[in-house]
Amino acid sequence: MDSRTRAGEQVLLAALRAGDQDAYRELVDRYDAGLRRVARGHLPPAAAEEAVGETWASVVRSIDRFEGRSSVKTWIYRILLNTLRTAAGREGRVVPFSALGSAHDAETASGAPVEDTYRGPGWLGATPSRWDDMPHEELEREELLDMILEAVDMLPPAQREVVELRDLQGFSAAEAAEVLGITAVNQRVLLHRGRVAVRRLLEEYLSHD
Repeated sequence: MDSRTRAGEQVLLAALRAGDQDAYRELVDRYDAGLRRVARGHLPPAAAEEAVGETWASVVRSIDRFEGRSSVKTWIYRILLNTLRTAAGREGRVVPFSALGSAHDAETASGAPVEDTYRGPGWLGATPSRWDDMPHEELEREELLDMILEAVDMLPPAQREVVELRDLQGFSAAEAAEVLGITAVNQRVLLHRGRVAVRRLLEEYLSHD
């Protein structure tokens, strides 16, 4: 986080702690849609809405205890993930956030840890590692944007979480790893694999257009 962003967050935090409703609405406008999308990926609609509501209530209750060691965005998403885990337990579901959820997905077919096999972007061959560098005139098409969201939703849970945070929510690599509780290497591998899978689905879609 650069100094200007950090200063802006300090102003926002001061307003929130003072009970400024406009500051709270700004925070909701900034992050609510993303929180709802993440929650809907793990819970039925009604339960997802409830989890997001509980997240915002927890933000209000705990704002005075937030020490600012991470960004406000990262802190809010961590609250959401903890809320989702609790809600998933009530629903009898498994929420695959954290290193435990990602470890299985980040292993290679031989069972070797990803740290032993990762060779950087493009290591799976000629397939591009990103889907979001496709021609803008194609990505601007509404049906293709819908396809992107559907493709992300079809990814294995651990890959979906990383792609969701990095490419749809705008998290940095460090922020995504912190939120999910995974290593930088695992974050990089999961992101690469998720992007490759989404890119393949999009290329297949476009080839039949």
